[in-house]
Amino acid sequence: MPLVNFDGIVSEIRRLADARTVLTFHSVGDTDSLASAIAMSLLFRNSVVAAPDRLTGNAARILHKLGYGNGLVSYEFDDSAETVVLLDVNNFEGCGSFREKLEGFDGRILVVDHHRPMEDKENMVILSDESYNSASSIAYEILKRFGANVDGRLAKLIAMGILSDSAEFKNATPLSFGQLGELFAAAKTDYITLTTEMGHVSPAEERIKTVTDVMESHAFVNAGLLFMEGECHGYANLAADSAIKIGADVALFHALGKEVSFSARLRPTLDRKYRIHLGRIMRQLAPIISGTGGGHPCAAGAYGNGGDIERFIRSFIDSIIESTKR
Repeated sequence: MPLVNFDGIVSEIRRLADARTVLTFHSVGDTDSLASAIAMSLLFRNSVVAAPDRLTGNAARILHKLGYGNGLVSYEFDDSAETVVLLDVNNFEGCGSFREKLEGFDGRILVVDHHRPMEDKENMVILSDESYNSASSIAYEILKRFGANVDGRLAKLIAMGILSDSAEFKNATPLSFGQLGELFAAAKTDYITLTTEMGHVSPAEERIKTVTDVMESHAFVNAGLLFMEGECHGYANLAADSAIKIGADVALFHALGKEVSFSARLRPTLDRKYRIHLGRIMRQLAPIISGTGGGHPCAAGAYGNGGDIERFIRSFIDSIIESTKR
């Protein structure tokens, strides 16, 4: 499992640029993972962007607003692929339905990620650099090294990928701001214009549901952390985001429909302080609701078709509390 630096991954990409390639990412692909995969597809002349399962609503919405066609993202693994590029994930467990395909894959696997390396397989070449705030940030630097043409539409997408993982700039670095300036210039836009264009303001009837969900949630303090947990009549991710914004340290909300969906959030920096990874927790607990889960250290989700919802909630809270005792 060779760990490489930036120049090392660039060298591998040059060598494999003509190989039949699958560009993929973690389960429940978000804006950062999707943007980085689409950006990197410019460098692989015979490639497909493939999602292990679903995209987040925000990622799908941004893709649609930018005019990318519905057929851009495949939901099947190309068994004839010679190379796989993993974006925004560095382990097979987080790749949902593609996990078995990746475990049995004999070709080269390149990893481009901004988290600590986890997987260990001889055919992997890993760039896992925590000095970047997002996979999109790394992908953009790679495109620049190759002199790739980043048009206005792609510049907007990459910028949204960087912004989505910045936790409202709490995780941003000097490089992040420099890249955003370049991308805004390429797209002939600015921060307010882009976020307004790519954002989504729900109807007032939907927003009041989120406000009510947060107000009626169960708030409590344990291990010095403020938890907010509840059921949603609106969107669970919006309620979880709102809870963090008003002061919660940990938020877990779920919505019931044809299936149950959970959204979890953690106040940035607590993941490093307590070595918490919400994506890993949601993935481990997903079988309780007969589903799948994943995501990032501070933002993750899980989806299932039933199971024991109360047990899922208890187990999630217990996992966070146990992390504070290590």
